[in-house]
Amino acid sequence: MTPKDIVVFIEEEDTRVSRMAFAAALAERWGAHLIATFVANRIELHPSNGFARGSGVEALLQKHRAAVRDTETRARKAFESLTDRGTVSSEWRLSENEDGEALMLHARHADLAIVGPPARPAGPRRMLSLSEDVIFASGRPTLLLPAGWPSNRLGQRVVVGWNGSREAANAIANAMPFLVAAESVHLVVVPGAQNSLGAEPGADMSRHLARHGVEVVLEQCPGTDAGGILLERARSLDADLLVMGAYGRSKISEFVFGGATRTVLARADVPILLSR
Repeated sequence: MTPKDIVVFIEEEDTRVSRMAFAAALAERWGAHLIATFVANRIELHPSNGFARGSGVEALLQKHRAAVRDTETRARKAFESLTDRGTVSSEWRLSENEDGEALMLHARHADLAIVGPPARPAGPRRMLSLSEDVIFASGRPTLLLPAGWPSNRLGQRVVVGWNGSREAANAIANAMPFLVAAESVHLVVVPGAQNSLGAEPGADMSRHLARHGVEVVLEQCPGTDAGGILLERARSLDADLLVMGAYGRSKISEFVFGGATRTVLARADVPILLSR
């Protein structure tokens, strides 16, 4: 089913237009409602702020609020310039002092979330980046978009990672609007990374996709580094979308990522649609 609403997360440090332009182009293609959520950094996440005392605290708060307002205003103007033609239904949200479940609700009330590269937070209060939070905690399919990715590259050449897992099956189901519209789809299986797909790994999923009208090229690639192989195939094919399941498990306040997920998050230079 084609998504009806998309949320794009804009972080305070990142007012680049490219992510918003990509989200607007995708919303226009699908006739979807577009939500831009500007996530303001909480002041305590800046390590140097812990040294303020007395009257310095109030001065610091005022400076922080002014900086947030200025950055949000510039980001909002950029967003409105992309959507004021009336071809996209849109809204702007400010997420201030939200984290955990409250922040995830912005994604849970949409069909697709779009985030930027998973930059490592500077402070100890948040173990994951915003992007990783959305990928692993929102419960929604998440499109991880490299910085500066052009808005006219909307998933014409797609590489799909398949290993028979629940996460990979969810990723393929969530990617179906991209897959049926793509010019080419390569289903990549790495038999050496797991042994649960039978005598002809990937054949059943290829037939499933074909029933949806997706023309699939099945590739059985030798090796054990599934993440590295998926990235290599995406680059070789000049793909503009990689689809895969996101693997990880919670450990107290941090996340232990699966090998392929860890590799792709660290090295990806193409958009990735991830699902849990």
